[in-house]
Amino acid sequence: MRVFMVLDGLDFGGTETHAFSLAKEMAARGVHVAVAARGGSLADRFREAGCSIYFIDFPTAIEIDEQRKEQLIQQLEAVMKKENISIVHAHQTPSGILAATAARRRGIPVVFTAHGTYYPPAELEEMLRLASAAIAVSPPVERHIVPLISKRVLIPNGIDTNEFAPLGRGGRQTLGIPDDALVIVYSSRLAWAKAGICFMFLKACKDVKRLFPTLHAVVVGDGPRFSDVQSLVRLIHQTCRESFLHLVGEQSDMAVYYSLADVVVGTGRVALEAMACGKPVLAAGNHGYFGVVEPSGYAEAWECYFGDHGSRQGCSRYLLSQDLKRLLASPSYREQLGTAGREWVRQQFHIKTCVDQVLGVYASLLKGESS
Repeated sequence: MRVFMVLDGLDFGGTETHAFSLAKEMAARGVHVAVAARGGSLADRFREAGCSIYFIDFPTAIEIDEQRKEQLIQQLEAVMKKENISIVHAHQTPSGILAATAARRRGIPVVFTAHGTYYPPAELEEMLRLASAAIAVSPPVERHIVPLISKRVLIPNGIDTNEFAPLGRGGRQTLGIPDDALVIVYSSRLAWAKAGICFMFLKACKDVKRLFPTLHAVVVGDGPRFSDVQSLVRLIHQTCRESFLHLVGEQSDMAVYYSLADVVVGTGRVALEAMACGKPVLAAGNHGYFGVVEPSGYAEAWECYFGDHGSRQGCSRYLLSQDLKRLLASPSYREQLGTAGREWVRQQFHIKTCVDQVLGVYASLLKGESS
C-alpha cells in the first residue's frame, strides 16, 4: 500500500495536524506515504516521519484557466507514477479535486476526508463526485455529505496520546509567567469566525482579571487577523495598566502550551489535544458556543465537535467570562475534568484506532478495484 496524501498547504491547522498524525502513524507501520502541498512549516515534520514531500503550487480556488489546471494534473500524475501510488487521500478541495482528477486518469482510488462544513458547495460536490469514498470527522459533517456520496464512513480525528500528554508547566518560564499564576490558553487560526472568538476571549480575560489578579492568557495561532488581535491586546494592556496577555503566534509543539495552562479554550482538534494533555476545556468554535466539556456532556460535545460543527448557542464575551470564572475558582474541579478528559480521549480518539479504520477504508477500495 503506497499512499499519496494531498493538502492545499502544510501550515499548522486542525486539518493539517490531523493529516500529519495519520501519516506519522502509517509510516511507523511501514506504509509508504508521499505528500503533496504548497509547503508550510509542517513540511519538516512530515519529512522527519519518513514521508516523501512534493511541493506543488496549488491554487486557492479551483477556478483557474484550463491550461494551468492541466499542468497541475499532469504534475500530480507524474508524482503518482514515480511513487507507484496505490491510493490517494485528499483533505481539501482545490488540491483534492486536481489530485482526484489525476488519480482517475491512472485508475487509482481516491479517499476524501471532510473536515468541516465550510467547503464551497460547488467544490465539495465536485470533490465527492470524483472520490471513491469519503470520511467524515464528526456526526454533523457526515450528515452534511450524506446527499453527495453513498460510500462514506465516520472516523474521528486521531490523537497521539504519547505526544499529547501532561508535560508540566516548564513552558511558563519562557513567557515570563509565574508558576503560581492562573493561565488560560486559546488556540486557533486567527481568521474568520475563530478570530472573532479570540476577540471575545481577550475581552472576557479582561473581565475575569478583576477577580483573579494573577491571571495570564496565552493566544497560540497566526492568520490574517493577527495584527487586529495585537491591537486589541495593546488596548487592554493600556486599560488595565498591566501586561498579562501573550501572543506567541504559530507553534509546532502544542503539548507544551496546553500543559502550561490551567484552562484551554478551543474547539475541534484543539479540544481533543488539550484534553489528552489533561486539561479542562471550554469549547467555542465556528458554529458557536458549547461551554465547559464535562463527562456528562461528552456525547453532546462530540456530536457538535466542540462547537465547530454545531453548538448550544451563539458565542459571547459574557458566556466565556462566566464559565472561565467557574473553572478558575475550583482547582479540584479542573483536576477532575483533566483526568476524565484524558481517559476519554485515550479510549475514544486514539490515533492507532483511527489509522486502523482509515487503512480499512483503503483496503476495501483496493480490494474493490482489483476485483
